[in-house]
Amino acid sequence: MQFVCTLVEGIKNMNRAEKIKILLVDDRPENLLALENILEDPELDIIKATSGNEALGLMLEHEFALVLLDVQMPEMDGFETAELMRGNERSKQTPIIFVTAINFEQKYVFKGYESGAVDYLFKPIDLYILKSKVKVFIELYKQKKSLEITTNDLKKTVEELKKANQKIIEQQKSLIEEEQLKVLLQMAGATAHELNQPLMSLLGYIDLMKIYKDNPEKLINYTEKIKESALRISDIVRKIQNIRNYETKPYLGETSIINLGD
Repeated sequence: MQFVCTLVEGIKNMNRAEKIKILLVDDRPENLLALENILEDPELDIIKATSGNEALGLMLEHEFALVLLDVQMPEMDGFETAELMRGNERSKQTPIIFVTAINFEQKYVFKGYESGAVDYLFKPIDLYILKSKVKVFIELYKQKKSLEITTNDLKKTVEELKKANQKIIEQQKSLIEEEQLKVLLQMAGATAHELNQPLMSLLGYIDLMKIYKDNPEKLINYTEKIKESALRISDIVRKIQNIRNYETKPYLGETSIINLGD
């Protein structure tokens, strides 16, 4: 029986880990319940905290796409909580939206932005505005994770390219004559030239994503462009890895060229 309970709990944790997490912080449980009911979605894991201290602890345990933070709380208010979140390496990049009933005076708005908020929601909350803003930050989080995956894939491709290049050098030392080595170096130069364009495109699109980080449509488009560039680099690496050790063909008298497989 204990094994079954452990297995069920493990499955729940796995399902939860796959969802996008957002944190709701309010000292009044009824407000948390209301927000949870409004934002309930199959792809979201909504986690609640009733104090600033509890919220800070949860930030250390989870990666959140967004924090909805009440301003007026006892002991530690929203402004102080946000400042502490911004001061922590793990949570400093997590977007914070203040949910507040205080007035619209500029001094309060400025204080919120200085504390680290990216936006405000004023009570009573407009349900359409709430859902729209949360949706934007969820999409931004998805694009961020997609970019991380693409970046990791690119790193793997670069490592494979380094290994392939090292393998070529080792084969040159033991198997290739002087003229063959010259030809191979020419091919390496051509390969470097071929790699340059998709690499420059990839870096350019990453810079554009930083500029348009608040535009989900552009982020989606740039992510696709990055994937295309990464695939081109991967294809070039695959051709390098398929170099056949002994298959050469005569070229210009005694010179031989290594045959690249398709």
